[in-house]
Amino acid sequence: MAARLWRNRRGSITVLAATMLPAVIGMAGLATEYGNALMVREKNQQIADLSAYAGALAYANNGTTTAMNGAVSRIATLNGVASAAVVASLVSSPSGDGNQAVLATVTTDAPLALSRVLESATKITVAATAFAEVKSSGTACIIALNSAGTGVTLSGGTSVTAKNCAVASNATMTVPNGTSITAPVVEYMTTTTTVPCPTGTGTTCNLHAPTGGTLTVTKKSTTDTLNTNTTITGEASHLDSVALITSPSAPTPPSGTAVNFGFSSPPTLPTGCAGVFTSSTGTWAVTCTGAGPFNFGNISLNGGITVNISNSGSSSPTYNINGTVNSSSSGSALSFPTGTYNISGGIIVSGSMTMKFGAGTFNIGKLPSSCNGVAGYSICNSGAALTIGGPSTFVIAGGVYNAGGSALTLGTSTVGVTSPASNSYNIGKASDGNSLVAGSLMTLADATGTGDIFQTAGNITSAGGSCLILSAAANHDINGYISVQGGTYFGAGTYSVTGYVAAGASSGGDVTCTVSNTSAPLGISGNGVTFGIAAASTPSGTANCAGAAFCISAGYAIDTLTAPSSGGFANLLVMGPTTSTNTAGASFAEGATSVSLSGVFYFPHGPVTLSGGSNVGSGSGQCLELVGSQVTLTGGTTLASTCTGLGDGSLGTTIALVQ
Repeated sequence: MAARLWRNRRGSITVLAATMLPAVIGMAGLATEYGNALMVREKNQQIADLSAYAGALAYANNGTTTAMNGAVSRIATLNGVASAAVVASLVSSPSGDGNQAVLATVTTDAPLALSRVLESATKITVAATAFAEVKSSGTACIIALNSAGTGVTLSGGTSVTAKNCAVASNATMTVPNGTSITAPVVEYMTTTTTVPCPTGTGTTCNLHAPTGGTLTVTKKSTTDTLNTNTTITGEASHLDSVALITSPSAPTPPSGTAVNFGFSSPPTLPTGCAGVFTSSTGTWAVTCTGAGPFNFGNISLNGGITVNISNSGSSSPTYNINGTVNSSSSGSALSFPTGTYNISGGIIVSGSMTMKFGAGTFNIGKLPSSCNGVAGYSICNSGAALTIGGPSTFVIAGGVYNAGGSALTLGTSTVGVTSPASNSYNIGKASDGNSLVAGSLMTLADATGTGDIFQTAGNITSAGGSCLILSAAANHDINGYISVQGGTYFGAGTYSVTGYVAAGASSGGDVTCTVSNTSAPLGISGNGVTFGIAAASTPSGTANCAGAAFCISAGYAIDTLTAPSSGGFANLLVMGPTTSTNTAGASFAEGATSVSLSGVFYFPHGPVTLSGGSNVGSGSGQCLELVGSQVTLTGGTTLASTCTGLGDGSLGTTIALVQ
């Protein structure tokens, strides 16, 4: 009996084991296939991460969901997954910072084998998701910084276009019906935005996405990334030193022989000089032998006389003129050779006179009489032609005045010949505060040699109908303002101006001028230029430019200014006052219908205003970052930027996996 009972128990165990075996196998299968599913999910997650990142990168570079989906499909193919298994969509980032993100979802099946003992399913669905956020890595390219100001304000049929960068306001963003902003990103920082259609949809919407792109409207503060720029802060310090520039001292040559060239008795010439007169042509040929010095007093010409002074035996003679070189009695022509000239009483050229000097060093004092009713000028050219060759060094105690109908050239020998690059200018000012006055044609050749300077103790001005060609120089230090009414070409380099820069503050406009042997209409133009403006003074009594540190107005329809592309001032075009107590801004007013600015236009404490149908940013390929305390457009004006790569201004992007 006992043995039989034992056998029965063994039989019970066998039956129990047979009964439990499928469950055990099923449980083991579940464990094994769960592990396999985890491995599949891990692979799917890797593909989702790659797909989201690639899709976000493609969208950032191209601005279209088509490009995004194409990139995602390629990632699927490369990883051996069917394209249909990877789905991407553009959504708001789960980070909640207002940026967009690409959501990628990867869905595949994992097969079931052992676990089928417990259920009939042959596969299990495994999914993974990833978010890649598209983040702006640069500031906007049109910015209103002052949170207490009016922000970006449009009215009266105005428009702003920034197809590749953001428009931002730290205050309001006012875009009423009849106005528009076209940009991929619009940022404002107020409790409520006054933009009628912030979502970018609807028939009356005034915010538009660029063609083929999308629009994001975000409540977000924009940081001034330029306020710690060492070049900008350094320029502000440099302007303090420019404000200390004064007129250079006049030369004090020894007494010499006064010479008047006429038709009658021969003049007494300085020791070492001899003259021959040809009566049939009214020409004096004067030869000075050796290096000198040759000491003259006043030099003057009678009507119809031509004087040619030359040198024999020296390449660098010295001519001391204790008095004035004066052709006001209607002489025909006066020429001097290369040399060093110390002229205590200045130079007067008038009538149809032609006066020429060879290259050299020119130390010139002030005229004893007034020029155009103003005392303190060193050169007074009224209706004549004065050319001083180059390369030359100019140290001029007073101002240089060039009246209407006159031509004055400093630093080159003949018109149409390539100007020597190594000239140097240290120019004082007259009693009216002016250093250079261009009434007709004034040309200063380049000052780009080692040790060359370009500095004035006073203002640079021009009259309507004039052409002013300023030299290229590393630094143009101007202790005064620049106010032009005619065509003006700014040679490359930095212009540090303690006053203001204005084109057409009261009148004037484009003029046909010849620059680099090419004649064309010219407003204001400069390539590779930077303006640092302290605005210690601003225009007064003018409707369009009053109170502005920088202004383009009147008839200036063709204006092109481009910042340097390399060097310390790369991409910096105009820098306004950087102290919060100076709120002088910039104005583009009537007539400024085709203004192309490329570079950073920076007025952190001053307003930027466009009015009277002005058009800023119309140039092909120009890249403008415009920063003001506030930006206001009225009266049919347009503002545009095609920026895609400017240092602090482009809407650069970074891609980050955020979930």
